Amino acid sequence: MRLEQCRLLILLNEVGGWTAIAELDQDPYLYPHDDLFVPSLVALGWVDHDVASAAIRINEAGRAAFGHQR
Repeated sequence: MRLEQCRLLILLNEVGGWTAIAELDQDPYLYPHDDLFVPSLVALGWVDHDVASAAIRINEAGRAAFGHQR
């Protein structure tokens, strides 16, 4: 797992719900362009993507892959 993916999963786990992809650029925890790794997390099945609202959230598969269980 790449560091960019780790940072995204940590943030999404902390948020716990849906977050707009556009808001990721404003988060001080993420590095510039970390949001470019969102498609890879969706492709791996670790993040849900709501196309209509352009929002994402971590799912149980993402928590399991990262080792964070709810």
